[in-house]
Amino acid sequence: MNLLLPLAALALLIWQRQRITSLLTDVNSGILVSLLAYLYIVCCAIGAYILDDKKPTEVVLLFFFLLIFQAIFLAVIYREIVHIQRQLLDQQKQEALARQKQLLVKENEQLKEYADYLDRNEDELRRFKHDYQNILLSLKVSAEKGGSHALVEELEKYTSSQFDQKALRKYPDVNHVKIPELKSIAIAKLAKLYNEKIDYSFGCEPEISQIPQTNLLDLVRIIGIAFDNAIEASQQLEALGGQGRVEAMYYQEGGDFEFMIRNRIGGPVVDSDQLAQAGYTTKEAHAGLGLANVKEIVSQHDEQMLLDYGPEDGWFNFSLTLLSENVEEEI
Repeated sequence: MNLLLPLAALALLIWQRQRITSLLTDVNSGILVSLLAYLYIVCCAIGAYILDDKKPTEVVLLFFFLLIFQAIFLAVIYREIVHIQRQLLDQQKQEALARQKQLLVKENEQLKEYADYLDRNEDELRRFKHDYQNILLSLKVSAEKGGSHALVEELEKYTSSQFDQKALRKYPDVNHVKIPELKSIAIAKLAKLYNEKIDYSFGCEPEISQIPQTNLLDLVRIIGIAFDNAIEASQQLEALGGQGRVEAMYYQEGGDFEFMIRNRIGGPVVDSDQLAQAGYTTKEAHAGLGLANVKEIVSQHDEQMLLDYGPEDGWFNFSLTLLSENVEEEI
């Protein structure tokens, strides 16, 4: 009988060693260790009582079953504690997701509203600018012939004050993107480039109103990561005295959708495979998870998405192609 409990415990440990290892290394290991410590103290107390002097078999069996009951009771307690903790964590996650969703909905509504404004006004503003400049040019020629240099200077001064070329081109070709999710991410990132005073260009030709059917959230995540990497690399280049520039475009041909972006780079060229490793980065205080995350997302759509990236001639090029299988109209 004295060897029965140790042998049973050893057999249980060997049989459930993987399960026990996982329990001792998860987030609830502290609770489990505390309960096991309590059970160990109970076992020691029972063992000391039984071994103190000879006890009848009935007493030994009673304490043996009491020990089993204690173990079952502790297992139930542990399970309930873990269940309650998971419920609390799930509730916190749901609340955090709800707050994040509300924020995203609000931001998306703002971006859509602004995007509608751009659609209504951008082409009209460009036509007006073109006609206005032609009018000023004709007046300038007439004034020069008449020797009215003061009028010429006044016209040029007025023209410069009325037209901010960079502000007018803040969102070039965005009005040609008819898919709200793609338009919203482009507006957000072009605004960031403008505010950071990074030279940039964006193109969308022809007009895009449909794309191959895919998970739009994953597509927007990839586009956002690519823009963020280009912006951060440009900031780093300008901090070293270089001239940053970002060029991006949406393109569609034969039903396939392609997103391309490139940015100027400086310093030594890094191997493309090394750049895509999780944790690798050339930026200070940066986790280096951008391209690694992109590759992970693309791997979930490897039959539909083609990814290509790497440095070339002083630029870092990034290209994502969405192959057309089922093309769905975006309303």
